[in-house]
Amino acid sequence: MASVFSSETIDDVTDIAESLKQLSVARAQINSLRKQNESLKKQLNEKDLMVSNGPSTASSSEKIELSIIGTIKTKFKERRCVPRQPGLCPLAQACLTISNSIFTNPNHALEGLSDFSHMWILFHFHKNETTHVHAKVSPPRLNGLRTGVLGTRSPHRPSPIGLSLVQIDKVEGNSVYFSGVDMIDGTPVLDIKPYIPHYDAPATLRSDQHVSLFDNGSHQILLDPLTSDREAPDGEETDAYDMPLSPLHTRVRVPLWITEPLMQQLTVEFSSRAREFLNSLDTNDIEATIVSILKEDPRSVYVRERYSNQFYTFLIGGYHVSCKFDDTKHTISVYRISYVDSMENVADQEGAQCLSIG
Repeated sequence: MASVFSSETIDDVTDIAESLKQLSVARAQINSLRKQNESLKKQLNEKDLMVSNGPSTASSSEKIELSIIGTIKTKFKERRCVPRQPGLCPLAQACLTISNSIFTNPNHALEGLSDFSHMWILFHFHKNETTHVHAKVSPPRLNGLRTGVLGTRSPHRPSPIGLSLVQIDKVEGNSVYFSGVDMIDGTPVLDIKPYIPHYDAPATLRSDQHVSLFDNGSHQILLDPLTSDREAPDGEETDAYDMPLSPLHTRVRVPLWITEPLMQQLTVEFSSRAREFLNSLDTNDIEATIVSILKEDPRSVYVRERYSNQFYTFLIGGYHVSCKFDDTKHTISVYRISYVDSMENVADQEGAQCLSIG
């Protein structure tokens, strides 16, 4: 028996088809706008950076103008799962390229840097989306508790500047290759400085003289030996050691939430499928980086409380990582790792939010 469709039904089907067609066109336009936006952002990063020291209504006298000396290339293309601190992923590597718009011969500016093992990087948190800066924030280690923003290393600051200590791997031409990355790809750099422990460390540490104790229960105090190098005037560095240290520099104190975080580290597990993929690679760096990122729980407190036992995906280099949290057991299982090129709709997945199944 033949089916009979009314004209209204046919019109409805036609409308749906037309809507789907328009939706497809809209998606294509959105993707095009995204690409244009990224291109404009890249161009802006090549220009001088205006860093505000006050609210957006501040006068010009409350602002300073800084120049971007170069940009960083890393495996982290998006903010999700970027290590929160440089020491969390010591194997994660990156490259800083000094721009020739600052120096005619940028490689000349890097002469002597390879004599040092580590360097400080001052960079701009250029992906911050919030325009309002809060006086109090919730660091991950406080597990939802709030404290003053200037008493933390939060990227959401009045002047969104980051400071990281990284290991120098090599210096080639106008580029510096380093390990211990906590920046996303394309991060603009304001300055770099060699790390000099005699000046940068509060005191020279000796393993046999290092003592840890607690004061009123809220701080850990690290007692150091009473010797250190004092900084000589610029251009008059000295080879003298064991110079007397001021009593003001005999100890280092940090809050307990730094050494004893309120959130528990997660146990990272790999499925047989994910393990098979890792075994097919020529390097173990990817596995170590994934473990370093996930064991610290990259989710925000809000997401962790709002969506428990959730699926989670992120990109690292040319790999797409899929995993699932078990908040009851404090574990996270990586069930699939694949090349980005093998995943469909990667652009949509990059901005995808976590999906709850609990």
